[in-house]
Parts: sequence; structure tokens; C-alpha cells
Amino acid sequence: MKSRRAVVPLVVLGLAVLGLAPAQGSPSETYLRPHFGNGSVPAGCITDRDPINPDNHCYHMKVGLNALDSPKVDVDVLIPVSPAAERDMRVASQAVQMWDDGLHYLAQQMGLPWLVKGFTMDVRTHEVPVNDDGTPKDPINLVDPEIVVVVSNPAGGIGIGIDPTSFAGQLGLVDDQGVPCTQVSNPFSMGAWQSRPGFEQHDGEPGGTYVQDCGGVGGNVCFAVNGAVDPATGASDFFPLFDLVSHEFGHCLTLGHVGDGADGPWGPTPTNDIMAYSTDPPLINKCVSTLDVEGFALRMSNYLDVNGDHKVDGHDHLVPNDKRGDGANSFQVQSPDDHHYASPTGDPADCPQADQSLVPGAEGDFMPKPVATTRPKLTLGDVSTTDGWLRVSGVAARVPLAKQPTAYDGGSDDPTGDSYSPVTDLDGVHVKVTRTAVDAVIKASQVWPVVDGTSPVAYSLTIDGRRLDSFVPTGGTDDKPVVMDNGTGYYLPKGTATWDTTKNTVTFHVRRDYLADQAITAPYNVYAVTGYHTRSNDWVANDDLAPNKLDLDLAGPKQGPETRDAPVADRVTTKSYKVGSGSFLPADSTLGVGLISTVDSRDYLNVPIDQQATVLATLTWTGDATLGLVVGGGSSQEQVKTDDPNKIQVLVPWARRDLTVTVDPQEIIDPTDYTLTIKRTTVVADRDHDHVPDVADNCPSAKGPSAGGGCPDSDDDTTFDSDDACPNVPGIGADGCPTAGGERVVAYLDGKQVDSASVVTLHDGMRFDLAAPASRGSHELKVCWYDGGRLVATARRTLD
Repeated sequence: MKSRRAVVPLVVLGLAVLGLAPAQGSPSETYLRPHFGNGSVPAGCITDRDPINPDNHCYHMKVGLNALDSPKVDVDVLIPVSPAAERDMRVASQAVQMWDDGLHYLAQQMGLPWLVKGFTMDVRTHEVPVNDDGTPKDPINLVDPEIVVVVSNPAGGIGIGIDPTSFAGQLGLVDDQGVPCTQVSNPFSMGAWQSRPGFEQHDGEPGGTYVQDCGGVGGNVCFAVNGAVDPATGASDFFPLFDLVSHEFGHCLTLGHVGDGADGPWGPTPTNDIMAYSTDPPLINKCVSTLDVEGFALRMSNYLDVNGDHKVDGHDHLVPNDKRGDGANSFQVQSPDDHHYASPTGDPADCPQADQSLVPGAEGDFMPKPVATTRPKLTLGDVSTTDGWLRVSGVAARVPLAKQPTAYDGGSDDPTGDSYSPVTDLDGVHVKVTRTAVDAVIKASQVWPVVDGTSPVAYSLTIDGRRLDSFVPTGGTDDKPVVMDNGTGYYLPKGTATWDTTKNTVTFHVRRDYLADQAITAPYNVYAVTGYHTRSNDWVANDDLAPNKLDLDLAGPKQGPETRDAPVADRVTTKSYKVGSGSFLPADSTLGVGLISTVDSRDYLNVPIDQQATVLATLTWTGDATLGLVVGGGSSQEQVKTDDPNKIQVLVPWARRDLTVTVDPQEIIDPTDYTLTIKRTTVVADRDHDHVPDVADNCPSAKGPSAGGGCPDSDDDTTFDSDDACPNVPGIGADGCPTAGGERVVAYLDGKQVDSASVVTLHDGMRFDLAAPASRGSHELKVCWYDGGRLVATARRTLD
């Protein structure tokens, strides 16, 4: 627990805790508040979309995807009648119910009563009778739905064995006045949706969304189309049916992907979020997050009384805190400290689970019952009474209730013969956490013997729900395994995992500084997973776990020094040099949005940074072509204007780690040769000594954290001083000032209140200072900690 200082008048340090009130339930114990309003990102956050920017510490969600036009959301779920129809309907309806309950639960925990009361969801399920060939017997007519969930059977897929590609009936929509809106032919055919203009499909996955504007009183109708009808849970698709329906339904609720920009990943990414395009955590269904609620609240503020003035107008409209976003979409930015899930503890591993069995059964309960995970601890220290003044200091903190792990290493054996085959049969795992790495050895009955540069089996290490997959990629030429972060798609450095087919072990060496960049810190929950997969991260089936109870929890020694940062230069020097060159042919064209061929034709180059510097990258080429240039890993990147059509320049104001450069052959008309050069100027000016060079410091005369662009948050309430109406007094108000619902510590001397101070403890412990006039003699001191007017802790001292 780190203590933070609040700048208020009063001095106390000690160990006496004399009174405690019952702890609140999670996740309200640690969620601080949403930050709405353009530019009002939490302190410590930036809006640069580079996923490997070392200062990019916060989560980003694309918002405003679907113009949902009512807080009363009617949902129709359509399932074709089949041998598995009951199960499919149960899974799909539970996915919708998960959103309904999760949004309401978290909105209450997050202090958004207007959303709790104003938003409602009505779910209507339809089992559609079909003929022997799978075609519906009758047309389907729906009345004024906001969202329609369609669980189709992919043509030629496994699953329920129906291929309704010649659907005779139609899906018809009418508004609540009986006015027809549209008709959709073949609604259970994934191919029909894929050919419909405007259908947004996930790359290579059987799902997507389509929005129909019905106009008038009908408004918009969003179709969440899903083709993942599994024969068994998780056995056939990258996403199982529950998560796929949940994910597409989230898009219809206006939410985009977490950690996703127009150009790809935008990190770090909370991969356990249902709106992240990942299967983390393995074998656990996801649920709603506080970031999802913040994104949904933005849309709902158009129709609900947010400010409590008994009317709905422009004063209620909430604005995302990164309105410009990637230039095409707005984003909501959230501190990882505020990121929790709709589970009893706020942990994604505790998300309520759906009943997905083939045997008919009761549905899961998706309204969590909050469980206390912390207790308030009020710590007082020495009390001084000098010069007629009482001075007291202390710390108010919320400490974990659960016993924290102390061991740095541990392991677990796993029974043999509990998997499909020896190559996916884990015998055990042993993990050791050092100052710099998480080292693990996974033992299998037989490690896949790599032949011809590929492996249909992956061995994975999961750390706090983030799965790191080791496999030999399809098309590999050296039979060497790679390690990919399943949640982000990043490939970790060579040698992160090694396979020993003699000892049948897979050894991982995962750097802790990489995990810290992904907001994964000790203590760690670690387990091993293995199973079959195709291509890179498209899993066919997870097979075996070790330990099966997922209960290997390890502490970590104090993390070693950051080894990836280059040192600060002692003088300014400039160096220009050629980094690389290459050639492109017309067949290499990507059109700037994807790959035309099955082979990635982009070129990737590395720019070593041995001293912190500004970097100017210049790309020039010959021939009739359009190239793109992206430079990642710096504080940001800015394109420099040039009049030469065959030249691009990108400036990185502050680079302290090696940079990655991508040269994109967007459109190649004639064979093209290119050259990439670098001009690197070391950085030394840092007037406020906050380790942020002036060239990258948004507040060069005020000391602040690097992640906040060098700007300060003096009172540690997550509101930058520049946006804080009370910069020296911590508060949870939208303006950074204390509110009636906030926290206070109050000093009483002989029963009389003599001083008080505002504190904000939800993210971390906070120090307070109190002072009051005091006469000589004996006194009784009592310090009380209040949260929203509720007494949570008391400490007492007798003064002589």
C-alpha cells in the first residue's frame, strides 16, 4: 500500500485502530469516479494511441457505435428450432441478461443512480419453427425492437446441422404504430448477412452487427448476428457462443472495442473485458466492466435526467473524455485503478457463469451479491502538543481482507491422462517470481515434436487472466516457438519460451516490466493451459489446466530497475543515419486497410535508442506508389508536412525505448524502392526535474508524472491541477473538489470537532495532516473517518 499526501492544514503516524465499520462490497470499494468531458482524462493518462508508448498507462474504449435511441431497450432473440435449440436459446438469452444485470449492478456501485433507475431492458425469445431442410415455416414479424439477436448456423459448419441458405421466410420489422420498416431475407444465413451492405463483421470470426434506420417512431434497430452454434462449450470456435453473443450485443449497446483504434491496437488493453477482442481469461465467460458502463452512460445521458433537475435537456449530456479519439471515433479513457467487473469481488475470474450445458437446466444468476474485499484501516502516529497547537498525522487506507501470498515460488502437479492426447496432457507447472521476471516450467506428458515449421498445439502461461501462447506459427521456417500475448497480438522477444522435447518441458521467461506496462503487477495468479489451435491465436479447443483450481498465487519481490529505458544524455548530440531500405511490387499493395495477399507485405524495422532523444524518421521512395509510415514506442508521433509526394517524415518528440517502424506499401503502381533514414537528437533539458524532457512536457515548469505528459496532480485525486478547481484539496467531484458523498477525516478534542480534512482512498491509502489550538493538560483525542457521511473507522489517543 502506497501512502499519498493530501495538502491540508494538520501531523500523526502510528498503529492504533480502535473502531471499524463494516466494509463496503466490491467493486465500489476501489472505484473512484468516471471522468467525462472532452480532455478530462484521469491524471496519469494520455490519449496517444501508440500501444507500445511506455507512458500510455490507461485503458481506451471506442464509443458511440450505434445510435441507440431509447433507454427502454426491447430485445428479440431468434433461434432456429433444432435438437440444441433449448441450449442455444438459453445461452443467448443469458448473454443478454448478463448485460442487463451487469449494467444495473455496476451503475449502482459506481454512483450512477440515474442510470440504474432510467435504463430498462425487456427480452423476448423466439424459437423459430423450421422445415426438415432447416428453412423457417413462416415469416417472422417483430414489433419495434431496439436490438435483435440472431443466432445463425454458419453454412457448412458443425453445430446443429442446419444450413438454411434457401430461407423461404423473411424477418419483418414494424414500429409500434404498425408501420413496416424493413425485411431481411435469410436471417439465419451468415452468408446473407455478409453480403448485405453495411454489415460489420469481425475479421475471420462468425459474428457481426448491422444497423437499420427505421426512421420516425421506429428509430434504429441493431442486429447482433452470431454464427457460433457450438456442439459443446468452447469446442469449435475462437469465441464460445455466450461470449460471442455478449460481445456483439455490446456493440448494439453503442460500445466499441477496448484497446482498439482505427489503425489497430491501442494499449494497454484490459483483455478480460467482454468488449476486448480476446479470449482471456481461458475457460471463463466474461462480464460487464466499469469501462463498459461509462461508455454506455454516454449514450443514455441523451435520454435520462443525469443532473436531477427533473428534466432532460442539453445539460444532462455527457461527453467522452477523448472526443477526437483516432480522428474518426470518440473514446472514453479510464484509469486501470477504476477498472472492475460485474462480479461479487470486481475480479473477472469471479464473473457469473452461464449454464451452457447440453442438458436443459436453470439459467445462471447474473446479479452479483457484493463481497467485501477490503477493510478500512485508520493509522495514527505520534501526536505533538507544542506552542499551544495539537498536530496529528495519519493514513487512511483500505487493506485487503484476503490473506496475501508471501511465497515467490510455487507449483502444482496435475493428474495424467485427463486430456485428449499426451501432447496436451499437462503433468504440472512450477513458477518462480524474481525481481525482473516471472519464470515458469510447464511439464507435459509429451511436448509436441515440431516438424515442418508448425505446431497444432500451443502451451500457454496465464498471468492474472492474460494468456501468453507459445507455439510454432504456421509457415515457420526455423521450428522455433514464438510467444504471443493472446490479448493484444504482440509477439514477445525471442527466447521468451523454449521447448525441450527430451525433458518434455516448456520454459517461460516473462519480463515483469512488460507485465507492468500491461497493468499486471504482483501478486500474480498463474496457471498453465494447453490445447489445439490454428494459425496464431485462433483456438480450436482448450484441453488441460495446471493447477486445475487456478489457485497458484505468488508474491513478487520488489521489482528490479526498469531495464528497457535508455539513460538520459549528459549533452545534446545529433546523429543521422540510414536504418534500412527495401522494395515493393504491385502485388504487395495493402490499400492501407488490410492485406491483399495471404503474406504480410509490410516491412518492419527497429530503431535502437541508446540515449533518450527526439527522433525524426524520413521515408523516401522512387516510382509511382503511395507508402505509409508508422513509428511506435515513443511519447507520440507527429507527421511533418512535406511538399514531396514521395517523402514522409514522422517526428517522435521523446523516445526512451527502442522504436518500431512500419513501412506500409499502401498502393504500388510500379516497382518501388524505398530508403528509411533517422535523425536522432539527444534530450537533456528538464527544467522541473520530473524526468520528462521539456520537449515532451506539457507542463515544463511544474513537476508531474511522465504518464500525464509531465503535468501535476498535487492532491492525488486523479484530476490534473489544470482541470482541478481545488488543486490542493482532494475530492471526487467532477471539478476535483470535495463533495458531500466523499471521504473526510475529522479530529475531535475532548468531544469537540477541531479540524477536518478531505481524503480520497479508493485507489490507494492517503496521508492526512490535522492541527488545532490546544491548551496544556490532559485531553482526549478522537479521529473519525467518514465515507459519504458513514463512519468507517475511529482511532483514539489520550494526551497528557
